[in-house]
Amino acid sequence: MQLYLWGMVDNVLTLQVNRRGEVFVPKVGTIPVWGMPLGEVRRLIHEQLSKQFSGFRLSLNLSELRSIQVFVVGEVARPGVYTISSLSTMLNALFAAGGPTKLGSLRTIKLIRSNRTIGTLDIYDFLLRGDRAHDIRLASGDTVFVPTIGPVVGIAGNVKRPAIYELTAATRVSDLIQMAGGITPISYLQRIQIERVKPHTEKLLLDIQLGDLQGRGSPSDNPYVEDGDLIKIFPIDTKIYNAVFVEGAVRRPGEYELKPGMRLGDLLPRHEVLPDAYVRRVEIIRTRPDFTRELYTADLEKLWQGDYAQNLLLEPSDQVLVTSESRPLGSVALHGEIRRPGTYPVIQGERLSSVLKRAGGYTEAAYLKGAIFIRERVRRQQQEELDRFLRAQEEALLNESARITAGTLEFTAGAKEEAAIQHQVVQQRRQLLELMKSKVILGRVVVKLDSLERFEGTSNDILLEAGDQLIVPKQPSTVLVLGSVRNPTAVVYEPDRDVEYYLNRAGGLTREADKDELHIVKADGSAVAGFLRLRKVEAGDIIVAPATVEAKIRTLPAVKDIATILGQFALTAGVLGALF
Repeated sequence: MQLYLWGMVDNVLTLQVNRRGEVFVPKVGTIPVWGMPLGEVRRLIHEQLSKQFSGFRLSLNLSELRSIQVFVVGEVARPGVYTISSLSTMLNALFAAGGPTKLGSLRTIKLIRSNRTIGTLDIYDFLLRGDRAHDIRLASGDTVFVPTIGPVVGIAGNVKRPAIYELTAATRVSDLIQMAGGITPISYLQRIQIERVKPHTEKLLLDIQLGDLQGRGSPSDNPYVEDGDLIKIFPIDTKIYNAVFVEGAVRRPGEYELKPGMRLGDLLPRHEVLPDAYVRRVEIIRTRPDFTRELYTADLEKLWQGDYAQNLLLEPSDQVLVTSESRPLGSVALHGEIRRPGTYPVIQGERLSSVLKRAGGYTEAAYLKGAIFIRERVRRQQQEELDRFLRAQEEALLNESARITAGTLEFTAGAKEEAAIQHQVVQQRRQLLELMKSKVILGRVVVKLDSLERFEGTSNDILLEAGDQLIVPKQPSTVLVLGSVRNPTAVVYEPDRDVEYYLNRAGGLTREADKDELHIVKADGSAVAGFLRLRKVEAGDIIVAPATVEAKIRTLPAVKDIATILGQFALTAGVLGALF
């Protein structure tokens, strides 16, 4: 310590505290200061110096704290010898050693000095209440010993601090709950469960009713806990029974308290109903005790006019539904070669030409003949049909595989080779089914677009529905040829060329091709058949050459080529069916 004196006495003294907790002051002698606050030491030195001198003032500062060595042993993370400040306490030493381990006690930590236990620290006092009254200051050579953990009890559920707690004395259930911070508001005290271990034998369950947390009830309702017990605090029934529910065209839908004698008029006064509500029929769905439901209706208009018969008495859990006369605003999506593509809200009765005008019309690169119009309602219907078709095809393929497998037992060597080819064809058809699932566009409706001036008012200017989509592609430059041709491929479009020209570019028809079933799938999704040599082929068209039903078995084109074709163009389920 540094002692500064000025006035009638002018001096600077360095004072050191010895092992006995004393300091030596010249002209005064030794002064015991162990355990004193710095302010108390300054007052004591001033009092002693005043006996020798007068007319002076002093200031006392700590220049350096003395270090001490203590031992921290037992169930701690890092047991050993620690050099710490002389002002340190048991808690400081425990923090330096990393604290007790999982097997270490938090409640009976001992301070041993000169082979005698001079104090015991319960960390729960500090952790739960912030009490450090028993946190004793250490001296050099002290030993802080952490014994193994004592009896433990767990508490789980609806308490504020669910955890495992160490016990030091007889503890009742209510005491443990207080130790855990108390119960939450949703705790149910009429059934507290104790899961108890009968030593070396079995586990038991005990259910108690703890009605008094202060422990003033019957001892059987608030028993002592034992080592290894697990206390479970369950929640109350969270369902709300005194409520009715309002939905629909009202200002504040939701749950409402069901007051005694509450009627429909109390729940739905005129100012709580929205202007668009259909007040001539309000529905009340009521659940009976046997869980059957009944439907009641009321006319709010008559009720507001004084018809008391419409003022139905409400019961718990009633659901009141007020429908709206307004229809929700739907939207359609425009993609591709549209000047302002995006999602547009539509009103009832609006047509496609109206939305196209709002979107600015088409770009110069738009290919109107290849436009794809998708309707959600149609997509759902086609999905059902496609699923049914795929299931039928898969069953047919399984039967065909079984027939071929059974027939190979009686075939000659040449017939078995033909059966192997048939197996390959069946496998390719199965792969084509998988391609159809992922590539076919469902919901397509054939709509033939034209310039907005000529398109508006035509039969193709259809009424829009919510969820409709229009995709206008760029101008294509090829014609697809697929099916029973030698090289299914995409051929560069040449104006004024007929079907024969594109078939020849694909290697011509195979012997399995059914010439009578040749058809063209136009870019808008429609198909034309018959007199194909007189038909005009346009960019983006698909020429399909189906195989005859009695065609000789041959390997279909490579699946990767068909996958490429399907990836470039959206085929309808009917066109893909021609492949089979």
